[in-house]
Amino acid sequence: MTEWKVFQNKKLITGIQTGVVLLTPCISYLCFESITGNLTDIRGAYLALNLILFALLYWTLAAIINSVRIAYTIWNVSLLILAMAEYFVVSFRARPILIWDALALRTAMSVSGNYTYEPTAAMFVAVAVMTVLTILAWLWPVKLRTRVYRLTAAGAAVVCFTGFMGLFYLKLVPALNIEISMWDPDESLSETGYVLGTLRSIEYLRVKKPEGYSKTVLAEIEQETEDARASQNLRWAADTDVVPTNIICIMNESFSDLQVIGEFETDVLYLSYYHSLEENCIKGNLYVPVFGSMTCNSEYEFLTGNSMAFAPEGSVPFQVYMNNPVYGLTRTVKAQGYRTIGMHPYPAANWNRDEAYRKLGFDEFLAGDYFEDSPLIRKYVSDKGNYDKIIELTEQKEDGQPLFIFNVTMQNHGGYEDDYEASVHLTDYADMPMTEQYLSLIKESDEALQYLLEYYSQVEEPTMIVMFGDHQPSVEEEFYEALYGGPLDELSPENYLRRYITPFLVWTNYETPSESVDKLSAQYLSNMVLERANLEMTDYNYFLEQMREMAPVVHMMGYYNSDGVWESWTNWKSKKEYPLFRKFDYLQYNHMFDQKTLLSFFAIGEE
Repeated sequence: MTEWKVFQNKKLITGIQTGVVLLTPCISYLCFESITGNLTDIRGAYLALNLILFALLYWTLAAIINSVRIAYTIWNVSLLILAMAEYFVVSFRARPILIWDALALRTAMSVSGNYTYEPTAAMFVAVAVMTVLTILAWLWPVKLRTRVYRLTAAGAAVVCFTGFMGLFYLKLVPALNIEISMWDPDESLSETGYVLGTLRSIEYLRVKKPEGYSKTVLAEIEQETEDARASQNLRWAADTDVVPTNIICIMNESFSDLQVIGEFETDVLYLSYYHSLEENCIKGNLYVPVFGSMTCNSEYEFLTGNSMAFAPEGSVPFQVYMNNPVYGLTRTVKAQGYRTIGMHPYPAANWNRDEAYRKLGFDEFLAGDYFEDSPLIRKYVSDKGNYDKIIELTEQKEDGQPLFIFNVTMQNHGGYEDDYEASVHLTDYADMPMTEQYLSLIKESDEALQYLLEYYSQVEEPTMIVMFGDHQPSVEEEFYEALYGGPLDELSPENYLRRYITPFLVWTNYETPSESVDKLSAQYLSNMVLERANLEMTDYNYFLEQMREMAPVVHMMGYYNSDGVWESWTNWKSKKEYPLFRKFDYLQYNHMFDQKTLLSFFAIGEE
């Protein structure tokens, strides 16, 4: 009888061990996608592939380290944390965690304290279930006893894992058409599953040369551009020969006018000063590459003239592609005698700016502690306090010394759930506290802009001030849907694109013609600055001017042609703009990735 009980206990333990080893990866997957909210959306082949991936992750690590206890604990904890992070990130910025975001961890951690985290029921259930499975793994461990078995298991696991990866990228991706849409990556990941979708996006790290790319083709494009320079009309050139001593460019955090999506009323005006500006300025609608976050991609387009539409999908150039000197607006004005200063009232490491700004050619980067005595609104330096630091720099420099400043503000950063009394209230919509807090912050920005421009209107040195918003805010989705009059996931790409519009302004304290611009991509704004400032431009700037005339808006979702007609990228090779876009693709590849950048094209005074 005793032997029978021992046998029974052994069978029970073996059953538990087998169940833990086989079922934990599957249950982990169920918990993961329950937390993200995508469990019921993942079906068929995608479901099967996710289960295989989770199993391979668990079993491969367990075989390599010969410990189910440790391997399963690592994955149980790591995947729970990742699932919760994914849920909160999507909630805060309407965009999932992508492979590039691993490189932006410092930035994410620095702003994470300004959001409210409310755990869901799915999180509590998942934590409880995975805790039980982890305890079971520790109570009844599984280990291979001999060296031969351990090495065989580890080798087999590695072979299976690498074999599956090869099969996945070479066969399954094209066969199942697994793609991650950068227009709506959250929607893509909700269909593919997070781990499967992330695995797919890793391939985007590899940058391939455009078909037909060669040094000969680049030389031909350069010659064509130089031949066209003499007769090219520079639309934004001022009818004066004044060259501004000070060029102050401000990318204002989350600065936007949500009326571009749909009209709504408030009890007080929140952008009255900006809208009142009529003299000595160009202003209008700027199309930026991001919504709700990823500030640095708007920054990148402005400072380089490159387009995120032609960059690897979902990429963050500041994090990945700043390995060599990067030529753009900063180096162009620097070559013409300007001292160049970057400013940002937050840690310099955010979005890798400390390194990116060095590669962009800034002489100095003032961040973080430089603003320690500046006033705050909520947890961030106010726009007015920020502008006081700009004023200090222009007051302290030598008279006549050309100065270029690029400043990135922080006042309006999300989330919008702080204990902050709103001064602007919606009259047509109830229970929209995030939107009302956001609009109240924009009112503060508008007043700070007035303060800045009124100061420089009294300054003798010719001064140009450029301001634009980096993206629209992540406020209540219900508010956006109310403005659109329907669900966001039912919008056409052109209609959805209105979420990527922010205001821009190019103002001078001396007489220049005024104009309103309805459509302009962020990549073209630096051209406008150089033309209006009567500064020398590179061949790349001249090429961009040709491109702007043919396609004033170029975006990941599509583009507007010279007739103002929306075009998608579908069958783009058959469209009239394709020859120019193809040349631009070659140029941007050379600008971003080729170790031998065509300096004579992208820089002034370089060969």
